[in-house]
Amino acid sequence: MNPMATGRNRVVTMPTFSKLKLPAALFAVAALLALPAVANATLTYTKGFQKPSVYYAESNGKGAHKIGAGRNSKVSPDGETVIYEKEAGNGAEMRLYSIPLGKGQRLMNPWRESFVFAWSPDSTMIAALKGPLNGKATLMIINLENGKRIKVGTGYFNGVSFSPESNEIVYGVAQTPDYPPKSDLFKYSIETGKTVKLSHNQNSVYPLWGPTGQIVFARQLGAKSRKYGPANQLFVMNEEGQRISQVTHTEVNPFAQGLSPIGFSENGNRLLTEFGGQDQSYAVAVNMVTGAEKPLTNNPETGFVGAAISPDGTTVLGTAGLGFGGNPKPKVVTVPFNGGPQKVLVANAYEPTWSN
Repeated sequence: MNPMATGRNRVVTMPTFSKLKLPAALFAVAALLALPAVANATLTYTKGFQKPSVYYAESNGKGAHKIGAGRNSKVSPDGETVIYEKEAGNGAEMRLYSIPLGKGQRLMNPWRESFVFAWSPDSTMIAALKGPLNGKATLMIINLENGKRIKVGTGYFNGVSFSPESNEIVYGVAQTPDYPPKSDLFKYSIETGKTVKLSHNQNSVYPLWGPTGQIVFARQLGAKSRKYGPANQLFVMNEEGQRISQVTHTEVNPFAQGLSPIGFSENGNRLLTEFGGQDQSYAVAVNMVTGAEKPLTNNPETGFVGAAISPDGTTVLGTAGLGFGGNPKPKVVTVPFNGGPQKVLVANAYEPTWSN
């Protein structure tokens, strides 16, 4: 029995963002006025800790505009729409903001585990989790053009990603909250509602669909031999779950989890990952052709937390100075993919995202 069959392919309608749209002529004017902020790429980020707020700016950090109270922004690939999290009661709600229109609205409440999230490459859909703080979550696909919501299934999810054509998603899910998660990867067709199981070993997590069709993911290895938990190594498969091969052979200390994928360059040859563990989280550049790895910081505790990679694969966006348990002094910075000095884009800011 497919573990994701419960409630699959349930489609409902919701209020659409079109209610905020201006007449066509005024919409064109609004888009032109916003052009300096969305040209080339749009940068979003958070400022403040006790009362965080979300901002957007040009890709170099210039021309900043405040969106409102919230955090964990996710800018669309076309740079025109921002999804972000705002506190609401005992949980969080998902907010949507249009940069050309300068307006926003609530999109979903409650929003569960905002780190499991994906934009479609064509910027028309998002995939996100809905549900209470405890128990199984529901994976939803929301079409921002027509307002439809698709309920994909329920479980304990660890990652989701759209296909390059924006017509399918891949996700990792377990049916129990156990650690390490007994997780497998599934592919879901938005057009047909069909779900296909891509892995069968219950140790596959964090899938990311690459621009050339490859799916990179982590396998949790050594769960029985390691004292504190398994170590992630990155593997790659085709979109049918076949031709699986190992990409990385990372040295993972006993208190670390290992690598998880963040983003691809547009040719699929360069991959940004994050090495995580106890009191450590830092960006690692991975060459998908050779498997070579390059940590992008010399200080795993306060160095550089990765967020995004530029389409040409030359530049990595992230946060420096967050630290663990101390007095964070964050700043949004970029570093070369091959390593090098940090370039500060925004001081006293963190959680950045980039559009394409």
